Amino acid sequence: MLVVCLAVAACGESSVPATSTGALGAPLTARYAVGLTQIVWTDPSRPTPQNGTAPAHAGRRLPTMIWYPAVGAVDAPVASEAAPAPGRFATVLFVHGSAGAAALYSRLCAAVASRGYVVAGADFPLTALSTPGGPSDWHAEDQYGDLVFLADQLLGSAAPALLRQTIDAAKGYAVVGHSTGGTVALLAAFAPEMHDPRLRAVADLSGDSCFFADTFFATRSTPFLAVAASDDLLVPPANNPVRAFDLSAGPAVLAWLRGATHLQMTNLALADPTDLPPTGLDDPLAQTMAQWGTAAACRPIPPPADDPTLGHDQQLDLTATVVRAFFDAHVYAAPAGLAALRTGGDPDLTLQIKVE
Repeated sequence: MLVVCLAVAACGESSVPATSTGALGAPLTARYAVGLTQIVWTDPSRPTPQNGTAPAHAGRRLPTMIWYPAVGAVDAPVASEAAPAPGRFATVLFVHGSAGAAALYSRLCAAVASRGYVVAGADFPLTALSTPGGPSDWHAEDQYGDLVFLADQLLGSAAPALLRQTIDAAKGYAVVGHSTGGTVALLAAFAPEMHDPRLRAVADLSGDSCFFADTFFATRSTPFLAVAASDDLLVPPANNPVRAFDLSAGPAVLAWLRGATHLQMTNLALADPTDLPPTGLDDPLAQTMAQWGTAAACRPIPPPADDPTLGHDQQLDLTATVVRAFFDAHVYAAPAGLAALRTGGDPDLTLQIKVE
């Protein structure tokens, strides 16, 4: 699904919420300041296909932003090349939406890093806004290989020197993705022929998934978080994240954000367009995922909700809080935060938890 960065300067904005706003009974506080480093990795073993007028070429180029726990005050702005905090931390890979970029999600990525994670977000071929020939959802399934490659770099000797004593390779990695990136995260979690034993958990933020067969979500019991935005006009929650949760084998969590929208998962407070239909059978993303289903669940389109729109800051804070609590439970074996959110009483957040 399309996500467009309309303001380049805003894409780079990054702040770290110390706590979630709203009426949560036990918000997840930030534990660390956040640093940022950047690197460009190229996988020479896998090609990038032709994209419109842009020819195919050998290798897959992955400019990558990495947010990490750093020394400093937890409410300080993200600091480039800051000294890492003492200790070792698990890795999270972030996958942006179509026509997006890692920088467009810097607030969310920094908020997750502040909880004690090294968060790496690449600009993926061919969905990145900067793609030669224009961004496209064709061949989005190739991004699973990109995730494995990025995990190889970060968990191995190719990690940036600044972070080699910070990344805890023994904890493997988790994946979080938005929109088309959520679809890629679901491939990592459930696609039968795509399985990396280092993967610990997956979070899907309003990912397109109605084209997957019912059986797809029960292939493995990967810990799975589905975040559903009730006012999402681009990826209807009923036949996408809610359906994925219902069909998954568990353990799984469904986080229902009342009044949340699709584009407000990014740094930009943009309204969802009303003239762009949700993903259908003829869309490139549905066609490139056709080996895993017929898109039968994409139609009819569920009617949109009319909940009062959630504030942009509150949507980002609630999303970050839920993602951090979920990863704390399934990566760090610390479930208390997730249990507190379930009973916290925030009127804009409802959790359903399916145990293993």
